[in-house]
Amino acid sequence: MQAIKRIPDGTARKVHHTRNRTDLPLRNRKKKKDCGAKRCRNSFLSTALTPIAPERVCVEIYENCNSGEVNVITQENYEFLRDSYFNYALLLQMDAEHTPGNSIGKSIAGLYDEMYALVGDSLNVNIEHEGGRLFFRLWKHHQWGELTLYYFPLKFLESLNPVLRKIAVTFIHRLMKANGISTFLEDEESDFMFEMLSEEDGTDSRERKKQLKLLESYQTGKINRLLKRVETKSYYRNLPKAIESYVPQNGFERQLVGIMKRGLPFLIPEKGIMQYGYDAFYTENPDFHPMYLEQQIRIVYDINDVVAEYLVDYYNCYSRETYDIVPITVLDLSPDTEEVFRMDDYPERFFKWAEEFINTIC
Repeated sequence: MQAIKRIPDGTARKVHHTRNRTDLPLRNRKKKKDCGAKRCRNSFLSTALTPIAPERVCVEIYENCNSGEVNVITQENYEFLRDSYFNYALLLQMDAEHTPGNSIGKSIAGLYDEMYALVGDSLNVNIEHEGGRLFFRLWKHHQWGELTLYYFPLKFLESLNPVLRKIAVTFIHRLMKANGISTFLEDEESDFMFEMLSEEDGTDSRERKKQLKLLESYQTGKINRLLKRVETKSYYRNLPKAIESYVPQNGFERQLVGIMKRGLPFLIPEKGIMQYGYDAFYTENPDFHPMYLEQQIRIVYDINDVVAEYLVDYYNCYSRETYDIVPITVLDLSPDTEEVFRMDDYPERFFKWAEEFINTIC
């Protein structure tokens, strides 16, 4: 769904993994077409509502492995939006008025303007559809943290003793599962990236041997096994007890144990960080896909090696052409909605803790 109102520019942050970079990009500076792939729905409008409202908009829907087109500018959808609007006004204890247009399309366009006026500038409004049903979606973005990319490196695990290593692997595994975080190996572009890095690039023979050895480790060796281990291994059923009972042997271990204790709430969230990844600017057939949360928050081996540099270069290149998905809270409205829009602070707390964790283990 394309947004009718854009997110204002977000807070600029340091680029954590790029050397000599001081000019900070702004979040969500929308300038080109954009798309939210990996979504089981289609866009309703490809442009903002205009004074001449469409009388017929056909969208493709999928049901039971079958697809077909359906017109969403219908009396039923108009009434659903209208009743949702009046119901939400009651929840806000505000007076609401609606003037129907001389067509269904104009009536829906008018409802959008009235809903936007009702919620005010503090919230954004999209019209979405699922299965041919139009509905209002209220949304508001969370504040991004201080780092541009939240890459969790695993190289520190190699320096830990066997007991603490198993505790840390279990912690990272559960952090990944609870929040939908993955390693970059799951990225569909990883094979292409390895192919690019394996090609001759003019470096001297000694450095070239090191680079090829590193790539082999990523593809089939020690690094590959480590990345896959944190995806699959959970050594402790009662992780909080294991962390509490472990006696740190030095200053680094004390820091690590402390940051894992403070991170335990992020292993059992009501809603993981990736579940906030709503694409408010969705449209079909984009020139460039947005930078998804999965590309900005992920597990890597080392933030300073050539693979990480490639990932950062990829982000720097494509983020200039598109926009970043940032955590967003949404509320879908219906005539039966019982609560007003509310936001929690999980993304803000997650980013603050993640900054401390990443800075500790780097």
